[in-house]
Amino acid sequence: MPDVLELVIAGEPMRLYADRALYWPARSRLLIADLHLGKGDILRAAGIAVPSGGTAHDLARIDALLQRSEARELWILGDFLHGRHQPQVDAAWRALLAAHPGCVAAVVAGNHDRSLLADSVGVVRLPDDVRDGPFRFRHHPLDVPGPAAGHVLCGHVHPVARLPGLPGRHPALALDAHQSVLPAFSAFTGGQRLDDARHWVACAGGVLAVNAP
Repeated sequence: MPDVLELVIAGEPMRLYADRALYWPARSRLLIADLHLGKGDILRAAGIAVPSGGTAHDLARIDALLQRSEARELWILGDFLHGRHQPQVDAAWRALLAAHPGCVAAVVAGNHDRSLLADSVGVVRLPDDVRDGPFRFRHHPLDVPGPAAGHVLCGHVHPVARLPGLPGRHPALALDAHQSVLPAFSAFTGGQRLDDARHWVACAGGVLAVNAP
């Protein structure tokens, strides 16, 4: 199974990486959703025992994807943060941006981004619904997407899929006629299981598995 897959979405060539990111070559734009920076720290502060190192791991994955794709833009489709700003997390994020001076980072705010101070972390805050080419970039999916609205690219629901012979549930890109939902980028999230009757691509342990009924 491959670790990168060429797709066509709404007539546009796209590239899906097994590390839960979608790349739009026409805009040199890397797309991720549901980063949830600092989630582990917030849960530990609340007395919930979770492993440390999740933020550093996720930022290292973004660093590798930016190097591989040579993207000039990084768009996060909601839930950039998990909660409040944390100085150590903000500093790590800014260090990532400093390592990629040719890339502009932008955020479509999600429901966890109420405290987002875009200037303080060096990102552009985008409107809640951005139209570009054939796409609409959002955090929340539309209840009834249709052709007149443009093809929606979004996050929020953390789609996951089960694969024959592999334990657990795996983050997946859900592909429908007028809306595609990105997998949660954070390695520390739950998810909503996709029905096997739907078209999806699972990101399973560094490889991609396609379900195309």
